[in-house]
Amino acid sequence: MNNINPPVLIIDDDAVDRYILKRLIKEAQLELTIFEKSDGQEALEFLIAYDENKKKYPGRFPPIIIFLDINMPRVNGIQFLEAFSELRKTIELNSCVIMMFSTSEREEDRVKILAHEFVIGYLLKGALSAQELKEKVLAVLNG
Repeated sequence: MNNINPPVLIIDDDAVDRYILKRLIKEAQLELTIFEKSDGQEALEFLIAYDENKKKYPGRFPPIIIFLDINMPRVNGIQFLEAFSELRKTIELNSCVIMMFSTSEREEDRVKILAHEFVIGYLLKGALSAQELKEKVLAVLNG
């Protein structure tokens, strides 16, 4: 895979929150290829189109990191995690990890989410600095 601009996917129904995360990525001086989807359903469709997207975005698909919000219409973050878990059984997404990016501080959300082995972080919107983001992303990219 071409790791010059590693691919990430931001899944959030709030355009402002997507913008803030992209701004943090820029502040952290991370050179990433960024895909954006506005809810879990749109993101699942993007991932299910694996072969098509592998050809369309050579070296930039699938995403290495997915930043996932919890509260979204149609398919929320928790529903996405369940579907993603099943999808990993049929599509080559095992190198893809998820970092939750949410305003929810509910412990029951955190426990349910972190029970998935592919979820490697729980980042709180508004409390995340560019430096923290950089450290977390580089930890994933550097193995």
